[in-house]
Amino acid sequence: MKSYKCSKCQGTMTEGFLADTTSSAINAGQWIEGFEEKSIWGGVKLRGKNRYNVQSWRCQRCGFLENYANA
Repeated sequence: MKSYKCSKCQGTMTEGFLADTTSSAINAGQWIEGFEEKSIWGGVKLRGKNRYNVQSWRCQRCGFLENYANA
């Protein structure tokens, strides 16, 4: 596992992820390209939009979070 330094305090960063909770499951969070468009069925429209899983890093010293949505 790679080790990164915090850009704020130079502490050690730990890799993790942001959870997206629904009524029936817990999934990794995603970054969705474009603006939020409400669906008539509830939630938001996602069809045709690029999606990327969010990779998150947390500083063990100060708690700062860095998030990345790599392709």
